[in-house]
Amino acid sequence: MAENEKSLGLHQRIPMDILLEALRAELNDEQDLERLSQLVNTEYLGENRQKKGFKQVKTTLTGNPLVSYAKERKEDVLAALKSVPDRNFILSAVMVARYPVCYDTYCLMAKQFRLQDEISRDLIIRMLGTKYGANKSVQNVQINVTAQMVECQLIKRLKTGTYVFADPQKPSCDITFELWKKSFFINNHLANEEDTDSLIFEPFFRYILL
Repeated sequence: MAENEKSLGLHQRIPMDILLEALRAELNDEQDLERLSQLVNTEYLGENRQKKGFKQVKTTLTGNPLVSYAKERKEDVLAALKSVPDRNFILSAVMVARYPVCYDTYCLMAKQFRLQDEISRDLIIRMLGTKYGANKSVQNVQINVTAQMVECQLIKRLKTGTYVFADPQKPSCDITFELWKKSFFINNHLANEEDTDSLIFEPFFRYILL
């Protein structure tokens, strides 16, 4: 399917430390756009990339159903964000809930890691291409998604263009697993949210140690 038929949305890499600060501010209803702009400007060179980065962070949080869900559990989520493994999962879940291409990448890679120890960038692009079309946008998005996965310690970069599965992390807070599950159901509208026992067999849950 061509990109103009199915928008990928993730056009700019989002550093997880910036997303973390933006999420905390959003949960506290203290979003400071000027502060966010300053953070983004320290990450990107060039006015055009800075503008795109700023818009990407805003787009990730605005209208994100997982962020709304997290706001209803603000204190628990803020506490969980203090733990590195929990933070990695929560930020990943925010991305997955907002961008279906992130969810698809997570699942495709988890399936492949059951078959082989290493996955190449070209394989990831080919797998995504079967759903989103073989175009430059898919290649760019793949770079953005895998960079975020490496930063959140879900995968490791063995060498340029080659990835291996990282040791599964165990969250310390119950809310973290709840957010991870919620991001799954956001991408699977027909799934039965009452049937949680079968979730451990879903590729998406291979990243999290229960």
